[in-house]
Amino acid sequence: MLWTIMPHEVVMEGNDTFTPTYTEIQRKGCTLIVEPLDMSTAKVIRIISTNPRSYLDPEFQPGSIIALTK
Repeated sequence: MLWTIMPHEVVMEGNDTFTPTYTEIQRKGCTLIVEPLDMSTAKVIRIISTNPRSYLDPEFQPGSIIALTK
């Protein structure tokens, strides 16, 4: 909760400027939606696969950091 006499537009000004960029990559036969952190690493956001074993792979868990240079 935010208690202020300032207008909502003034308080929230500049908060909408950050929008993450997501990229789709292929790894071990499944599609990953990742957020690049720098030129060589990315954070896994989402996994898209029809193979149930892909969801059990600890490398692909959402939030994990993977190398992009494979």
